[in-house]
Amino acid sequence: MDRPRTPPPRRISIRRRLLTVLLALFAVGLGAIFLLVRGYANQTADTTYDQLLRASALSIADSLQLVQDAWQMDMPYAALALLEQAPRDRVFYRVAAGGGALISGYGDLPAPPARGQGDASTPQLYAAAYRGEPVRIAWMERKIAGPRETETAIIQVAQTREARNALARRILWQGTLALIGFAAAALALAYWGLRRSLAPIRCVERELAGRSASDLHPIAAPVPEELDMLVHALDGFMARLSENLDTLRLFIAEAAHQLRTPLAALHAQMEVALDEDDPAEQRRSLLAVLRNAEKLSRLVNQLLSDASVIHRSNVRQFHPVDLAELLSQAVYDTVPQADPQPDVRLHLPPAGAGDAPRVPGDSLMLREAFKNLIDNALRHGANDAGHIDVRLDRHDGGWRIMVSDQGPGIPPALANTAFERFARGPDPRSPGAGLGLSIIKRVVDIHGGSLSLSNRVGGGLDAVITLPASAGHA
Repeated sequence: MDRPRTPPPRRISIRRRLLTVLLALFAVGLGAIFLLVRGYANQTADTTYDQLLRASALSIADSLQLVQDAWQMDMPYAALALLEQAPRDRVFYRVAAGGGALISGYGDLPAPPARGQGDASTPQLYAAAYRGEPVRIAWMERKIAGPRETETAIIQVAQTREARNALARRILWQGTLALIGFAAAALALAYWGLRRSLAPIRCVERELAGRSASDLHPIAAPVPEELDMLVHALDGFMARLSENLDTLRLFIAEAAHQLRTPLAALHAQMEVALDEDDPAEQRRSLLAVLRNAEKLSRLVNQLLSDASVIHRSNVRQFHPVDLAELLSQAVYDTVPQADPQPDVRLHLPPAGAGDAPRVPGDSLMLREAFKNLIDNALRHGANDAGHIDVRLDRHDGGWRIMVSDQGPGIPPALANTAFERFARGPDPRSPGAGLGLSIIKRVVDIHGGSLSLSNRVGGGLDAVITLPASAGHA
């Protein structure tokens, strides 16, 4: 049964995201500016035609006269003609005495608001509806001193909103066109700036695409500050990868060199054994083949152990581990391989006596280090009358693992080279590959600990590993 295909994850585009954000900001900004332009257009249209309404009201007020207690008016039609320049606009006026008697005009024109709001001797404006249409009305009071008292007349001039609405739409349309042009130019400039800002990424891409698989030197293309940390991390990754590849090449070269000699010797000894007719000589040849096979097996095991430590040192997935348990496993795995059976004494802290011997680390690497340390003591420090002590105790806030033997110790001339890979003594008592101490040293350094070798008074060697109780690895 075919499984349904999982759709590929959607790719993230920085350019698309930035353009989306810019478009959203432009849309919000354009909307706000459009509202401002529309308000400005309406205000400008109202201001223009309101001035005409005021002027018309003042002209009519100036034409009023009080003759023998009767109002007379010489209508200034020129003032109203200015308001009728818009073909679809209509103009209305009303002149009434203070008592409400109509002097001239349209008697049903909406009355002005309550008096007392502002100076009525100057034109005031208000909006209303007349004959089903919205109108804008200017009104004022005209006071003339009569024989007995001061008479008051109320002048109103109204105009429909067609002309001012048309002017507002024209201003809004022109402003919108300018706004659209500005927005288009701004977006084009933003897109150009975005492409230019992302150009360093393309430079890095071209540089990496043009490299060979083995070219892992730092990126030389200039990058902006925002990409500096990314490129720095990429350079660090390539440096670590280059280091790992160099280690792998060195390991392969050394492994090939170390395996070639014992394989050739094994092949030659097999040929000699096949050519022997004497059973005793053939047995001796086969015993030599067996010894070389054991040496080759040990070499391969140590090479594999070294490779495993190198790999896990790059991964560095540390968890709390129990040193007592790891030491017990290392002794159990190592001691039975020795012949004759040696006297190995394991000293662990008693259960429940203070803190548990736990440190953050990699259990496989630490176990390999302990096995190599014990195996090194078995091969180079054990004798028929002596014994080997493996001790775990508390030391300076951390834990100390000490392996003590009663062998010849280490010559002072080899103290500085003992931890190098494939380094062996001038006259080793037992054959080996020379990888044990280098593996131990690598594991201890990764865990932030220390490794020391010191000759004991009276003969023997103390190999001491100190591990911190808290995470302190490099």
